[in-house]
Amino acid sequence: MTSGNEYVLQVKGNQPKLRAAIAALHAADPTPAGATHRHDERRDGRPLCWQTSVYPAAPHWQADWAGVARCVVVVKTVVGPHATTRQTRYYLTSLRNRSAADFAVGIRGHWGIENKLHRTRDVHFNQDTNGIRHRVAAVNAALFNTLALNFLLTNVDASISYAQLFFAQNFKYFMP
Repeated sequence: MTSGNEYVLQVKGNQPKLRAAIAALHAADPTPAGATHRHDERRDGRPLCWQTSVYPAAPHWQADWAGVARCVVVVKTVVGPHATTRQTRYYLTSLRNRSAADFAVGIRGHWGIENKLHRTRDVHFNQDTNGIRHRVAAVNAALFNTLALNFLLTNVDASISYAQLFFAQNFKYFMP
């Protein structure tokens, strides 16, 4: 990249051809030699497997994705009591010198942010459905939500559901 920055971007449903091309690479070789990392763990008593595979990007993708070097596929498999579930996510990256293990750590770390912060904003503050259309008002509302979230987590409780309820019932306690 000419700016010196690198990227890892998730490919979602709004790029169906690109997503299908990456899925086809993965289907043809689900565990590329030297470019796969597997991590097994147990969560809630159930086996969980994360497999991260890295593939070279197709040269013609350069026309639409500046600096793209590789694509990454992360498959999460959970073995439950009645069924096995599998989630597959696809990524493009400009990073050339990272291993599959590096991508596994980075991508899972980002999911932690998504699950802890963005989900909280969506579920507890209804940020995705607030109906604000004016750009400045939306930024101000998001900033206020961030301040409120930080206040509740710092001063009330680590559980945002409990913190909201406790604050609503005891707000005079927090006022000077």
